[in-house]
Amino acid sequence: MAAIAPAHVAAQENAPTAAQTAASSTDGEPAGIQEDAPPTFDEPERRDLSFKLKPGQSIDVDNPHGSVFVRFGGYEHTLDIRATIQQPKGAAQFAFAPGVQGGRFVIAPTLPGGGVRADGQRIDLVLYVPEKHALKVRTVDGGIESRGLKSDLDYATQTGNISARGTDGTIQAESVEGRIRISLNEGARPGSRQRFVTRTGDIVVGVTDGLNAEVTMATSGTMATDYSIAVEHRDQEEPSKRARAVVGAPQAGDSNAVVALESLRGNLQLWRRAVFSAVEGDQDEDAE
Repeated sequence: MAAIAPAHVAAQENAPTAAQTAASSTDGEPAGIQEDAPPTFDEPERRDLSFKLKPGQSIDVDNPHGSVFVRFGGYEHTLDIRATIQQPKGAAQFAFAPGVQGGRFVIAPTLPGGGVRADGQRIDLVLYVPEKHALKVRTVDGGIESRGLKSDLDYATQTGNISARGTDGTIQAESVEGRIRISLNEGARPGSRQRFVTRTGDIVVGVTDGLNAEVTMATSGTMATDYSIAVEHRDQEEPSKRARAVVGAPQAGDSNAVVALESLRGNLQLWRRAVFSAVEGDQDEDAE
């Protein structure tokens, strides 16, 4: 399985080791402004960890110090974690000890005393999550990106971007300022509610005609879609526009599946993804 290696901030060669001061003036003019030397870094530290989960055990990730990337981890209830730590020389060390808390498996890197990261300091996580283990991820400015999971997902970040595709499960996603990009599989779970929310970030969702769900949209920004919608204008409210689309054949009553795109000012896009059928002679070829 290929790991995603976050970019390393290398130490600058020949960087000054002390503050540089402009030549002082003989006429009593103030000396030049001192400039701090850029931080130097240890080599990135890589940690590979593996944990056995109980069937159906939920996973909570709280990483305010970097990004989180997630891939499908198979069917054996084993969670693999690859952490990449970028550590400026002299900065406090991350405490990183994933484990069970209150029945949930918790991954939450911290700094001593809840301290603030030094410039350039971060820890990025790559998780390989087995099927049927609900996943919750929280970040501050780091991105959240997943592909091919077979679990229900709950993602939230302050300013990072969120991306999820190929998910066999429901998705909840919220970013205050970042953008959200979601690709939904066919056949939304009957009665499910999936919600994608931003304050200012754009939301882009790709679906197929087999989604079988009602899609609601609300924003003061623009709306664009491949599906027929009726837009309701509410000029004295924010968001000022609301719309609804029917994709496929949703079930009636409590079994109706709903997908909601909501933003105060971000732009909303709902696109139709084509579904390609295998033709004779292609059955043995792998599909991406």
